[in-house]
Parts: sequence; C-alpha cells; structure tokens
Amino acid sequence: MDKKISFIYEAMMQNLEHIMVTSENILQRAEQSYKVVERALAELKVYIIDYNFADKQEEIDFFKNIKPMFLKELLYFMEVFQVESWKSPVGRDEEIAHYRLGAHRADLYFKRYNELYTYYRTGSSLHDEQYFLRESKCELITPISLSDTDTRFSTVYSFQFAKLQAYEQFSDYLHRRIYNLEHPGSPISESDKGKPMLRWTDSKNALIELGYGIHAKGSINYGKADIKQIMTALEIAFNTNAGNFYRTFQNLRIRKKNRTPYWDDAKEQLIKTMDNTDLHD
Repeated sequence: MDKKISFIYEAMMQNLEHIMVTSENILQRAEQSYKVVERALAELKVYIIDYNFADKQEEIDFFKNIKPMFLKELLYFMEVFQVESWKSPVGRDEEIAHYRLGAHRADLYFKRYNELYTYYRTGSSLHDEQYFLRESKCELITPISLSDTDTRFSTVYSFQFAKLQAYEQFSDYLHRRIYNLEHPGSPISESDKGKPMLRWTDSKNALIELGYGIHAKGSINYGKADIKQIMTALEIAFNTNAGNFYRTFQNLRIRKKNRTPYWDDAKEQLIKTMDNTDLHD
C-alpha cells in the first residue's frame, strides 16, 4: 500500500479505536466513527484524484481492495446509526424483531448481488478490468451512492464491493445484538458502550492464518464449521474485524516461502515457554 494511503488508514483506525473506548454508547460511537471515516475518505479522494497509478493492476488493487477498506467502514457505521436511532424502546421481543428486520435487509442485498458476492468471497480476478478500472463501462444498471458518483474516484462495482463488506460486518453486529438479547449477560456480544473485553492486537493476517488453521485442523463442530463461521467467532471473541479474509488467504496461499508465519512463531514461542517452565520447576 502507498505510504500516504497507509498513513491515512492508520490514522483513521487509531481514531476509531479511541472512539470505541471513550464513547458512551453505541449510537454515539456510530455517529463519531462515521465522521472520522468520512474525513479519511475525503482526504483519500483528494490524494487519488491527483495520483497517477503505475499500471492497471495498481488501479484495480486500489478500487477493489484499498478503497473498500475505507468505504465499508463508512457504510457500516451509517447502518448501525440508523438501526439504533430507529429502534423504539418498547420491549425485548420487539427489539429482537427490529434487529432481525435489519439482518433480513442485509440478506436481501447479498442475494441481489449474489454473483458479485461470490466473486468477492472466492477472491476471483476474472472480471477485474471490467469492474475496477475507471475507464471501464458496464451495461448493467447499478445503484450508486450520491457520495460516490465522481468518476475520478469510483468504478463500476467499487461501491457495491464495499457495501457487500459493510453488510457482512453489519449482519454480524445485528446477530450479536440478537444473541445478547436472547442470552442476557452473554460475554461474547458487544456491550452497549462498545467497550471490548478482549482485543486482538496482532495483525489481521495473523488472525486469518489462525482461523484457517483451526478450519484445516477441523477443531470446531467436528470439522463441520465453515471458515465464515470460524472467522466470525474469532472477530466476536476478540472484538475485531478481519476484513476480506478470503482475499487475504489467497495472498498467503501463493507465497513461495513462509506461508504460515503466525503458526510457526506461535509454535516456537510455546516451546520456549515450556522450556522456561521446565527450568523453573
């Protein structure tokens, strides 16, 4: 990732982390977070409009992978703010029904864009030039956000790609809220103040490697749990977002050397801990 873009992204994430810890409730957190991401996107847009991509692949990577990292957060916090602000405090059953309605809306979007969602989940690149180059044209009629109509900063499916990822995150959020209402006092659901109990502080690549390792070993539900279920459980347990783990896994898979750095280092550190424990016994 370009150094300037990395700087914008890291600053945005640090601000979001601060809001998560200091906000008084989820509605306040969503509103403040939305404004942070909105500013980051505006800064990113100014930079990209004057930036010359080295080649088509760099442009594709930006609109397929990098821009959605920002835009999905904006769309996610917008959805959270709306679902929480529209909620009427009339009772637990009604609140559960309210969240389920939101989850149903997300499911409908996945179904509507099932082909594109499959394209995203499988890490396909077959139609990248058609979908993620600004010069490309598409005969399909696609709904575009009013904030994403500038052709200098958008492509045919850049908005939809980000929205699919946002709805994944939003769907997980809704199901956590439903679970928490159905199981009062549950420690795995996000609290109303958004304060995490446990926080993943290693890299996203490490979390994804951990999840795929658990999946490959068949350690959950006798090997019947799919990778989406496992990654969602890890995201909930450690209050984090793994992002496009399908795509990340594809990048890890094609490495020629050291494809499992997290597992290798974890094994080494565990053996050292065991050895040190033996010395002090």
